[in-house]
Amino acid sequence: MTTAKFRRHGVLAVLTALVATLTACGSGPSRVNSAVIVDGSTSISVDTVQGLVEKVVREQPAARPLAQQRKLDLVAREAVSQLVVHELITDAAREEDITVSREELSRALSGNPFGDELPDDGSVPPEALASQLVYRARDQREAVIDQLLLAQLAAKYYQRLQITMDFTVISGDQTGGDPSSMREQAEDKARQFAADPDKVGDLIAKDTEAGVNASEGAEFAALQDPALASTVMFGAEEGSVVAFEPSPGQALWVVGLIRSRDTDASPEVAEQPQVEPEQLVAIGRRFLQPYAEETSIEVSPRYGVWDLAAMGVAPSDDETVGLVLTPENASQ
Repeated sequence: MTTAKFRRHGVLAVLTALVATLTACGSGPSRVNSAVIVDGSTSISVDTVQGLVEKVVREQPAARPLAQQRKLDLVAREAVSQLVVHELITDAAREEDITVSREELSRALSGNPFGDELPDDGSVPPEALASQLVYRARDQREAVIDQLLLAQLAAKYYQRLQITMDFTVISGDQTGGDPSSMREQAEDKARQFAADPDKVGDLIAKDTEAGVNASEGAEFAALQDPALASTVMFGAEEGSVVAFEPSPGQALWVVGLIRSRDTDASPEVAEQPQVEPEQLVAIGRRFLQPYAEETSIEVSPRYGVWDLAAMGVAPSDDETVGLVLTPENASQ
């Protein structure tokens, strides 16, 4: 009996030491109930995300079609995306010294920005609907502050941001209109660009010879096109290679090597398009990309993967809206 007791105490001691070791090694937040961990220290729980989804279903009639079509996963991914963006814009605001005054917040809230009832007839695209549903389910003050800060971040750089990019395009004419083939060719071309940036000029010359829309050293100012300003080409750092669809409605992919990204340029634009408030928020979200690139964003497989090209969560690596090869991972 004595031996058994000693053995049992010995096992307990080993287990206690093991638990202590594991606790010390895993000093960050637990992954067990985390929907996403941001920067290794901030955990957004599954319960928080699920609570938002349940609130959407409970309070928003417009969510019923999504529930009936088994598309509530869109809402869950959008919830994770918005909560990650909240963490990013909070950090960026401190870094960029931008704030929202009480007067600005009061004015924005008095307009009841999320008060309109969303249509439940399927007229709103599911992704856009999910975004609005989550905004309405979140803490209104927090959601409005996020949007105001994003708009301020956009306003700070929108007039002055200009990139220089070597690019080529993959069009439906080249692939017979097959979307999967277009994506495959675009990603293959992106990896060629990233493998040897010094030879990108040769690749572009070949494409130009073949009648493809391609160019070296093309300059693009953000203020030329608000919709384009919210795409990955304006968020990627110098030396990055991007592949993306400028507009999902077009059979076209752009592959580009970002040669420079100037946030203090003086671009000359003959006519500057008007920027709508929602476009300014989208541009601000894109301008968070440099912060996202420097931040560890670990999404639980339950929700998908972080998609830098979308600045949001995608269901899987194969379902991202584009590809970003930063200088650090370009050779991978």
